Amino acid sequence: MNKKITFTATVLACLMFGAGATTIADNIWQGHQNIVETKNNIDKLTAKINASQSSLSDLQHQLSDAKAQYATLQQQYGNDMENKDSQIQQKIAEGQRAVNQKQAEVDAKQQTINDLTSQLEAAKQANDGLSQAIKDAQSIRDYSDQAVNSVSDK
Repeated sequence: MNKKITFTATVLACLMFGAGATTIADNIWQGHQNIVETKNNIDKLTAKINASQSSLSDLQHQLSDAKAQYATLQQQYGNDMENKDSQIQQKIAEGQRAVNQKQAEVDAKQQTINDLTSQLEAAKQANDGLSQAIKDAQSIRDYSDQAVNSVSDK
């Protein structure tokens, strides 16, 4: 009986040891699976981070290009505005010269008008003087005609 008890105890011990070993093996396998999944997750995150960094780098290059393009356009706009301003100033100067030339012509014409008006006034005064002389001469003629008529009638 002793042998039966020993045998039974040995079988029970082996069963317990086998069950414990299976549990340990299952736990080790489960831990290994967790490590594999964690590594896969890390690889996925690394790929996403790399993709995001690449995308960020592309966007930074695009932003840099856009800033350079903006600076170029801004410079071009400034140059265009300076050119337009210069053209406008030139047109204003040309217009002012034309106005000054026309004003000189108007002033010359006004001087001619003033000279002619002065000549006309002088001519009117001379004409008035001549008219008065003609009236005086006519009056003297009438007076002499009366004197002649009055002497002839007698």
